Amino acid sequence: MTSSDGGLRLSRRRLLQAAGIAGAGAALPLAAGCAIGGDDDAEPENVVVIVIDSLRPDFLGAYGSPRARTPNFDSLIARGLRFNRAFPEAMVTVPARRSIFTGQRIFPYRNFKPIADLGISPGWTAIDNLDQTLMKALSDAGYRTIQVTDNPHTGFTQTYRPFRLSWDKFVSIEGRTGTRNDPSTVSDAAVRRWLPKALQDNERYVEGMKKNLANTGYGRDDSESDAARVFGAAAEQLSAAARSGDKFALVVDCFDPHEPWTAPKEYIDLYGDPEYDGPEVGTLDYGPAGYLSKDELRRAHAGYAAAVTMTDRWLGTFLERFDELGLSDNTAIVLISDHGVLLGERGWVGKIPGELHPEMARVPLAIVHPAGKRAGESSEYFASTHDVAPTVLSMLGIEEPSWMQGEDLSLLLDEDGERPAARPFHYGGMYNRYFIRTDQWVLLGDNLGGNRQLFDLTLDPGEFHNVAEANRAHKRLAEELYQQVIEATGGKPLPYYDDEKLQAQLTAARERSGFVDPTP
Repeated sequence: MTSSDGGLRLSRRRLLQAAGIAGAGAALPLAAGCAIGGDDDAEPENVVVIVIDSLRPDFLGAYGSPRARTPNFDSLIARGLRFNRAFPEAMVTVPARRSIFTGQRIFPYRNFKPIADLGISPGWTAIDNLDQTLMKALSDAGYRTIQVTDNPHTGFTQTYRPFRLSWDKFVSIEGRTGTRNDPSTVSDAAVRRWLPKALQDNERYVEGMKKNLANTGYGRDDSESDAARVFGAAAEQLSAAARSGDKFALVVDCFDPHEPWTAPKEYIDLYGDPEYDGPEVGTLDYGPAGYLSKDELRRAHAGYAAAVTMTDRWLGTFLERFDELGLSDNTAIVLISDHGVLLGERGWVGKIPGELHPEMARVPLAIVHPAGKRAGESSEYFASTHDVAPTVLSMLGIEEPSWMQGEDLSLLLDEDGERPAARPFHYGGMYNRYFIRTDQWVLLGDNLGGNRQLFDLTLDPGEFHNVAEANRAHKRLAEELYQQVIEATGGKPLPYYDDEKLQAQLTAARERSGFVDPTP
């Protein structure tokens, strides 16, 4: 593959990002952006990996979009090399993190069996071999490993307890799970305010929203939000690590801006009509978007953008501490997300396996080197979640273990040096669906070879016009691309999953374990 890595080169002197945003007569005091490293010879001694759930790059100014105000994401990304074609090889939440923390391909999810506290979504399993993980490789090299997260799956389930214990320090932040405040303190009227009309009588969504509002500031106080508490705890761990003098690797895994979206009104008013008097769309029932009115779809966009901006604010407080501690001179940062979310595009809302288009399957990814290498530039290399681990190790001068399958993206920081292996195509998937992407073509389909959708990126960069059946040449091309996926994943047929069978297996697993789902 021929990759284009040109772009605007920013100065390496200290960069301060304008911090204020105003809306509806209110100002939100966002932290200033980070400084760009100044020592051209500096090599990273430590690393911070920031994982943001459900973050779409097309809502970030750094990716050329004004859809949300994100000065802190933008200034962080501007400090490093931005990847324009980053697609997780495995989706969604748990498979993506398995990919990030192992440096291995997780898709396809062969021989999957449901686990009581993780559900029926293929790929949602434990990391089986904790000796083959990024944190183990870092620990063996003398690094103190730390993670702070509110992720309800990796941070709280019994299945992921061995994973948590494998870190030197693992901080689980209640909010997405647990009970910080009694849900009964949330009135029925407050719940109705945060649910679209079609979900206001749905007990699952009513109880879930009550719990979320009680745990995260009742939709009024963003200092009680999950993002505020995750980045606040991460800043404390950062300070402790810096004081210790030990080499450290800190992972900050923030579930915001994943729904429920309950940012305070001043954030929502940045993106929606301040005079709107209907219900907020604080969560989604994944599937066709038809149950939402046009006004509700607009509020879904406003609610998501508000959550992104709120997350950005608290990221800023963490980055401010990072700079105050002088870590910009010796610590690398990797920023990535696990997937996006559909907000009515293509007629869907939520995370839909058959719609692995950019709104769902493209993520922001940036590598920030303390020497400011390639700051402000971009790469068209096909990057993915399983590249994070080998990239981190390489930047720290640690030899990549043979069992890692990703590419070292840090090679792209040295313009005249070695390149990562060419990727003429990139593939991955979610549930029983796959995608394969080349420079010109995108093929989506189910793992048995059906439901094919082929898109010509030259003529149709938005991926709206399916040409899989347009003519014989396109049919032949779709078959060839599918065969490439089959070959890359080790033979056909790729696994296909039966929901009813999986649900029965999950029920049996929960009966055996005595599992009771604590989160409606």
